[in-house]
Amino acid sequence: MRRVSWLILFAFVLAACTPQTVQPPAPTAAPPTAVPATNVPAPSEPTPVAAAQTPEAAAAGIQQALDTYVEAYNTNNVELLRSVVDQTNAPFRRLVEERFNTFQESSFGGSRFSRMRVLEVKQREHGFWQAAIDDGGYRRDILFRQIEDGRWVMSEPLEEQLGAKIKIDNEYFTLNTYEWSAEVNEVIEDMVLRARQQVIDTLGRTPENKFNVYLRPIFGITPPVNPNSLAWYSAGSRPRNDRVDIFAPFSYAFGAYDPMVGWEGELYSTIVHELTHWAYTRAFAQEYRITDWMSEGLAEYVSNNPRRNAVSAAVRMGRIIPLVDPNGGVRPQDMDHMTTLEVDRGLAYGFAYSLVAYIVETQGGLDGFWRLAAAVRDTPGTGIEFYDKALQKAFGMTYEEFDAGWRQWLKENY
Repeated sequence: MRRVSWLILFAFVLAACTPQTVQPPAPTAAPPTAVPATNVPAPSEPTPVAAAQTPEAAAAGIQQALDTYVEAYNTNNVELLRSVVDQTNAPFRRLVEERFNTFQESSFGGSRFSRMRVLEVKQREHGFWQAAIDDGGYRRDILFRQIEDGRWVMSEPLEEQLGAKIKIDNEYFTLNTYEWSAEVNEVIEDMVLRARQQVIDTLGRTPENKFNVYLRPIFGITPPVNPNSLAWYSAGSRPRNDRVDIFAPFSYAFGAYDPMVGWEGELYSTIVHELTHWAYTRAFAQEYRITDWMSEGLAEYVSNNPRRNAVSAAVRMGRIIPLVDPNGGVRPQDMDHMTTLEVDRGLAYGFAYSLVAYIVETQGGLDGFWRLAAAVRDTPGTGIEFYDKALQKAFGMTYEEFDAGWRQWLKENY
C-alpha cells in the first residue's frame, strides 16, 4: 500500500501569537494523509515594477504589507489578507489563504498576532526581494515584489523562473533541486546524510535502498500538494522510487523557526522525521503494525520534536486530544483518527510525540513501543475495546489505566 506521510506545519501559529500561545512548520509534518489538492490554473507571468528600488524603500514597503497581514489575522479578514498577497500567482494565493483558514479554524484562532518586523532585505532575481522578519520572537523569510500600483505583496517566482534543475547524487540518495536554491543545496545534502544516520542509529536497523529527495523552493511546483505541510515521505512501488519532498528554507511554505535553532535546526529535525517513516516502511513494517499516531509519534520522537509550546498551551487550557473520542461518531476527533481531525492536526503531532515518549519512559524504552506495535498487529477490532486488548497484551494494563497515566504524565511534563 502506498503511504504518504505529511508533517503538518503550524510554525506560523507558534511564531506569530503572543508568548505562550500557539503552529509549520511545518512537520512538518503523517501517516496522516492529506487529500491532494485539486489542480489550479497556471499563474500568469508577474510584471515587475520598472523603477529601481533601494533596500530602504523596499523594507519600508514590505513593513507596511506586514502590518496589514497581521491586521488581517487579528480581525479574521481574508479580503484584507488578499490585498497583500500576489493575486496573479494562483498556487501561492491558495497556500497563503489555506494556511490562514487553517489557523482561524483551529483552537488558537482567537489568539492575537504580535507585530511582524522587517530585519533586513535582500534583492533577488525577477524583481523579488527576500525579507528576513522577526515574528514575535521567531524568524521568517518571505519573498515580496512590488506591483504596478506601488503596493508590496507576498509572492513567489514561477517554476520556470527557478533556473536549471540540479541533481546531486551520492551512494544513499539523489537530491533533486533548482539553481534558485544554490546557496543551500550542499547544506541540505549534508543534512540528509546526517539525518539518515541518526535514524538508523536510533532505530537500530538499516534500510538498504537508495531514495530520492526533492527540494521545493516554491509552492507552485507541480503536482499541487497540501498547503499545510512542510515535508512528506512517499513510499514508491519499488524501494528505489521512495521519495521525500521538502519545502526549502527562505520560502513562505517553510514557515517560522526559532532563531536560536535557525532554519538549519528546524529543517534537520524535519528530515529526521520523514526518514523515520522511510526506515519504518523498509525495515520494520513487515513485522509490526502501527496506527497513525504511533507512526507520527515515532517520527517526532526520533527527531526530538516535542512541540512543547503548543502542547503546554493545550494542556493548560484542557484541550488534550483524546486517544479515543468517547463520543465516537462518523468522524471521531481523536488521536486514533489523526488523518480526519477537523482542527488541530498540527497540535496532534505534539500529542503523538507525548504518547510515544510516555511509553518509552514508562515501558522500558523503544522496546516497549515495539511490544505495543506487535500487539497492535495481532489485535483485531477498533476503538477502546481494541486498545484495551492491545495494551493488556503489551503492558498488562487496561485502556483506562493507560489513558489516565498518559494524562498525568502530560501534566507533570508539560
